[in-house]
Amino acid sequence: MVQIGWAALRCRPGAALALAGLIAIAAAMPLALAICVGQLVNALNREPAGYALLPVAGPLVAALVVVFLFQQIVAPAAQAVAESLGRTLNQVVADRVMSALRQPTEVSRVEGSQTRALLAEINGGLVGATTRDALVGLVNIGMIRCAAGAGALLLFFYHWWLSIPLLAIYIFATSMVSRHYQLALRAGEGMTDRTRRAVYLKDMLSTAVTAKDVRVFDLRDWVRARYQGEAVRALAAGRQARGGALRIGIYSALAVTVAQLPVYLLLARDLEQGAITVGAFVMFAIAAAELLNINVVSPDLVNISAGGHVLAKVTELETWLAEPVTTTRPVTPPTGAIVFENVGFRYPDASSWTLRGLDLTLPIGSSTAIVGVNGAGKTTLVKLMSGLYSPTEGRIVVDGTDLRELDRAEWQRQFATLFQDWIRWGVSVRDNVALGAPHHEFSQSELDDIAVGCGLVEVIDRLPDGWLTVLKREFDGVDLSGGQWQRVGLARALAALAGGASVLMLDEPTAALDVRGEAELYDTLLEAANGRTVVLISHRLSTVRHADRIVVLADGSVREMGGHEELLSADGPYARMFAAQAKYFNHDVEVR
Repeated sequence: MVQIGWAALRCRPGAALALAGLIAIAAAMPLALAICVGQLVNALNREPAGYALLPVAGPLVAALVVVFLFQQIVAPAAQAVAESLGRTLNQVVADRVMSALRQPTEVSRVEGSQTRALLAEINGGLVGATTRDALVGLVNIGMIRCAAGAGALLLFFYHWWLSIPLLAIYIFATSMVSRHYQLALRAGEGMTDRTRRAVYLKDMLSTAVTAKDVRVFDLRDWVRARYQGEAVRALAAGRQARGGALRIGIYSALAVTVAQLPVYLLLARDLEQGAITVGAFVMFAIAAAELLNINVVSPDLVNISAGGHVLAKVTELETWLAEPVTTTRPVTPPTGAIVFENVGFRYPDASSWTLRGLDLTLPIGSSTAIVGVNGAGKTTLVKLMSGLYSPTEGRIVVDGTDLRELDRAEWQRQFATLFQDWIRWGVSVRDNVALGAPHHEFSQSELDDIAVGCGLVEVIDRLPDGWLTVLKREFDGVDLSGGQWQRVGLARALAALAGGASVLMLDEPTAALDVRGEAELYDTLLEAANGRTVVLISHRLSTVRHADRIVVLADGSVREMGGHEELLSADGPYARMFAAQAKYFNHDVEVR
């Protein structure tokens, strides 16, 4: 509770203080109601019926009406303020998560199992609850328990020695009941494995990527049956846990009723003996009844606990992803070479090495093609070179300086990279391309030149709004084919070059193009790079034959290296792979 309240106060202090005031007013209403009713009963007992009663009872009735109206207004007002403040708090939490995720310059920190686990707890919460739900729950529980506290305060004026022990007993019982209630509901409402599997199966029918296969292979009935089975088992587990929470609620209600019984017996005895008036009896009885609410249990308790858990995990995520403060050297475009010295790399939580004993020199200003079978480490190599990962062993040297000593973020801006799984933004074509260099203001003529360099002109000419066409059907735009999207991605990489990057890195960028189109596009790209450093990964060996050097990776290290003709003459792994591919294609396209 303290975590949520403190977070709300830091988020919007004025609104949080106003909310606290509304809770205090709401808590005072039952106390005011008890006092007004007690005074009215005394007045009715003292004064005879008739018009003489009106001057005495009239103001008390008016006060009751005012208290009633306040009760109807204050609680909804507090909930409305809590909703508004909670939405702001949700946004603050989301901003904190995004800020934490943008801190690491190495992808391994973001992809690691600990980060994924923290994000799963933050996004799913313990019960899918948000900090907004927690704040609203805190207000609801706060109004109820503060009102109960006010009832205890009123009982203090009846017998202080009765109210203090009674309040202490209730607080202890409430803490125990609340704890067990939360544990029971967490067990039923948490994102269990069965719940996640049920959601996964439901998405199989509705997600565009999977919906096609489900229908082509007629898997709809199978998926639906599996979904229903998992959903029923998940609901049964939740029902069992809720049943436990219900039993706890019933037992606690019986216990507090037993504890409350002596209060009413004492009030009845004092009334019978004339120690208190009828009005006082009514007033203290209402206060005692209000005290019962301190033991209230509801799902709000779970939401409060879940919200506090989310905030704790956000703080843990921020600490985990915080970049250590180090002194680094400024980065200038490399002029000599990028050298891998006995580099080995193993992905986090992996037992096998992706690269091991890798020695490679990449001269600046030349084009290098990296080829090899799947799993040879080609993509990992370019990720290491661009600073997305650090070597597990060995080092990467840039113009004589260890890459670890350079400012990592500045070094990454030296690369115009197009990975296999690059992002297809649901924005306009212009923005999709310009995001290659977000800090550079592109003129239309610059964008047109980039489009020419990667064959994007024909695609743009066919779009309804040209450069301004949104590339997302869900946003009233259009969807492109795989080949068209690859040209947009290549344009983005060329935009990064135009924005100041010095190394062009392409990882299987033309897999959706035919062989002839791929070969022509690579030639165009090499020309567009205009003497820049180019690193190219491709499975189609015919398309990389114009690179200055071809590096063959196998088992995580360099197997052979040289020009196209040189490697063919060596009759090694490259020559065998080239011959195996060439026989499936037209000789003029593939071998010349």
